[in-house]
Amino acid sequence: MGSFIKKDLLMFLRDRKELIITLALPIIIIAVLNFAFAGLLGSDEEISMDLQLALVNQDDSENVAQDLQKKLVAESSIDETKAATIAEQANYGDPVQALFGFLKSEDLQELVTVHELDEAAAAEKVEQGEIDGMLVIPDGFTVESLYAAFTGKAPNVSLIYKMKEETTNNGTLYDIIHGFIDNLNYQFAIQHIGGSNETEIVQPQGGVEQLGKGEAFTLSQYFTLAMGILFALFLSITVATKTGEEIRQQVFNRILVSNSHPILFLMGKMVSTFILASLQMTVVFILAHFILDVFPGRSVEFWLGVGTIILLFALAVASLAAVFTSISLKMKNVDAANGVFNAIVMVLGVLGGNFVPIYVFPDWMQKLGEWTPNGLSLSVLMEWIQYEEASSLMIPSLMLIGFFILCTVIGLAMYPRRGEA
Repeated sequence: MGSFIKKDLLMFLRDRKELIITLALPIIIIAVLNFAFAGLLGSDEEISMDLQLALVNQDDSENVAQDLQKKLVAESSIDETKAATIAEQANYGDPVQALFGFLKSEDLQELVTVHELDEAAAAEKVEQGEIDGMLVIPDGFTVESLYAAFTGKAPNVSLIYKMKEETTNNGTLYDIIHGFIDNLNYQFAIQHIGGSNETEIVQPQGGVEQLGKGEAFTLSQYFTLAMGILFALFLSITVATKTGEEIRQQVFNRILVSNSHPILFLMGKMVSTFILASLQMTVVFILAHFILDVFPGRSVEFWLGVGTIILLFALAVASLAAVFTSISLKMKNVDAANGVFNAIVMVLGVLGGNFVPIYVFPDWMQKLGEWTPNGLSLSVLMEWIQYEEASSLMIPSLMLIGFFILCTVIGLAMYPRRGEA
């Protein structure tokens, strides 16, 4: 079989046009796309946001305890002694002070700048665009909120948020304030259900929990993977198209004369395709890494995982080349066969996410794309880049091996018998 493999490799290497398309073109496309979409995803620059909020406090909080006690006695039929106890405990749960503390906390200081103004000045600055939005704390808000917390009734007074027009900034401010109010209402509801008269407001806590390695995935990495896999897939056509030239040169007759088994012709095509696809993807990934720093700071284990996926996908490409070669040998019009092969690979490229990210397609197309060898390889490489979990390679590896076996069987079944080619 060595002579057949050598023949196919030499035919490919002597075609300078194919060499340029296979090796240089992917790198050029990756570089162009990388610079065109620089910073769109996975940028190293931190996203900074400077939100300006005017805070208008119209609530008189000096006589909260007395006003709350009177309201409890007058509207809830609570005796003065119990109402006085509740009102005294209410000093620990002032919602206005909690709101001030939340807006001026360390977590929000980098995002939100709070300006304490009167309503007229705040409205003027909002109108002029100097401030994104204004939050008005109306008179009686504290008493109404505490009364609602102790009795379970809806408050008659609520916060008022005003803005000139809806933008991303003031929408973000609204979400922050709304989140605080939701947390406040939740705590009051829990205390009311538990029958507790003690009120203590806990500031909402936030954070990011990272699962696994959780490395960032960038557009540069996506372009590198997508183009490397796509052009490796096209190699199955490139090798198969050489069959037309060999038919014209009566290669089959030469095989018979040399007393070699005809099936070695197909095996040579598969092995040479496997070698070419493996080398092509390896060269593209390495050049993209050194030129564009696509995979910075990666370990040896990472590259071993990438190499494993490359070899498995190269097997799938080799089996696909076997199918295309068998079809080429049976068809009278080789050019028509090449057109069909290109159409098939283009469809696989679209479904597998090599032209555009697969998530833009409907769900049924996304599920279908996961069954294509290129789509499967792309998805597992993306997952490997982010998490480097060996367990994530098991099922995709078995699927790629299954695809290789299936296409190899089909290629052998379609391979022409004596006198058919």
